[in-house]
Amino acid sequence: MHFVSVAPFATAAAFALCASSASAAPITFSNAFGSTVASPLHKRADGYKDPKSGGGSSLGLFPDNASGEPLNVIVSGKSSAEILSEDGFKAWYNAIGFNRECFGIHSGTKMQANLGDGQGLHDQQDEVRESYGEDTTSGSCFESLVGGNHFRYWQQAGTNAWFLAASVEKDVSQKHDVVEDGYNKGRDEIVGLATQGADSDDGKHYAATVKYVTGLLPTGTNGINHGDEGVGVDGKTAVITVTVS
Repeated sequence: MHFVSVAPFATAAAFALCASSASAAPITFSNAFGSTVASPLHKRADGYKDPKSGGGSSLGLFPDNASGEPLNVIVSGKSSAEILSEDGFKAWYNAIGFNRECFGIHSGTKMQANLGDGQGLHDQQDEVRESYGEDTTSGSCFESLVGGNHFRYWQQAGTNAWFLAASVEKDVSQKHDVVEDGYNKGRDEIVGLATQGADSDDGKHYAATVKYVTGLLPTGTNGINHGDEGVGVDGKTAVITVTVS
């Protein structure tokens, strides 16, 4: 076995390079076998890990359906610690205009996702709908009838990031099918609501920044649920960092 000594200056420079490159292309190293591997530091640099790196996928699946729906929004693990708890996450999405399904009742099939974090393919933690009007309790019931934005979510172990599968859907008479360009629209509506800022009833203010990243999702309609109806994805994932004050 051969050992290579590294001067302190070189070590410091390497760490400086990692820090300056966190938002750029992944940093890679050559291992002892000559293979190129991505730095594990990069995987968590933005507060999430690419599910593919752990054998997962950024597409959620319904049982008996090989086509997936995009996990197109990530609430970064670099958000305020409060957001990374389920209660804090719920308080945030309530503040930006979403609520749990009508009186917390879910009647449809649950989506499953594998976030590459060792939990394997598992059910959504909850489903959240756009809440119409001032009544945050029953406002999501109206969305169930007339359609609108909604998302399912999972929390990634290790990073605590929230992965959201967002889409704008049709009304109940059309079986809640996704509208034209509904995946991209659902994502962008959440981004717009988050980045304009919001206040909770108990006086907390939520601010957010966003970065769109590529490489987590495919592009087009191939392998996408409702893709046979022309509903596709643009390959962009919105990474939102939320701060609470």
